[in-house]
This record gives sequence, C-alpha cells and structure tokens, in this order.
Amino acid sequence: MDMFIKLKNKHRGFILYETVVALMITIMTLGILQQSLQILHSVQKTSFRDQVRWHITQEKLQDLLGPRKLKSVLDDKVYYFDDENKTMVLENYQSQMLRITTATEGGHLPVMTNIQKINIEKIENLVIITTENKAGQKSQMCIINDP
Repeated sequence: MDMFIKLKNKHRGFILYETVVALMITIMTLGILQQSLQILHSVQKTSFRDQVRWHITQEKLQDLLGPRKLKSVLDDKVYYFDDENKTMVLENYQSQMLRITTATEGGHLPVMTNIQKINIEKIENLVIITTENKAGQKSQMCIINDP
C-alpha cells in the first residue's frame, strides 16, 4: 500500500482570474480608505467651537429676522421690515463682515467678521448666506422667512 495521497487538482497556485479579482478588491479597499481619510481630515479642520458659534449665529439671525417680512434682496443686501415699518438690512459690508443695520435708528450689529467672501441670495422664502473664511472653508446659513 502506498502512503502517498495524490491530489486530483492539477493546478498548484492561483489562476489568473483569481489574482485579478484579488487585485481589484485590494484597489477598491484602498480607494475607500483614501476617501475616508480625506473626509476625516476635513472634519478635523473644523473645530467644535466653530460649529457651535456658527449654529448660534444662525439661530439668532432666524429669531431676529425670521418673523419679519422680507422686502427685497439687492446687491448682497436683504431688506426686512416689521409691522411698525422699521427696516433692518442684513448686508455684506466691505466683503469682510456680515452685519445688520437699522435704517431708522442707525448703527450696525456685526454678525460675522474676518470673512473673505460673502454671497447672499434669495430663493422663494429662503435667504441663503454663503461665506468663505480665510482658510478657504465654505459654510452656508439659511434663514427661513415665515412672518
């Protein structure tokens, strides 16, 4: 009796298509890992403090301007008025500051400062404020007009 066991499979190793499939899976896994690391890196750039500050600013603007009637949007300025015809203007001031001014009482209230670029647009009852800081990070704020 012979003690050797013969293998019925003639091939000893990977077949070409098995190698190609293994390489494709490896490449896809590395691509997903690279995208995940890029997302993680961009999230780490924004601190929790900045996110809270941005959220509080948006809530204050919504409380202040949301109940007022939207008059018009012209040249990065949004005009609001209330029942007593007091006009408030949310505007891009010198492309570095988002501020609120009152036409009747004078003065201004800085909302956000040290901004590189500000864009204000209106879509139906929604005012969208897009800002870009000096680090190149873009943020959007939406004020829903619901008088």
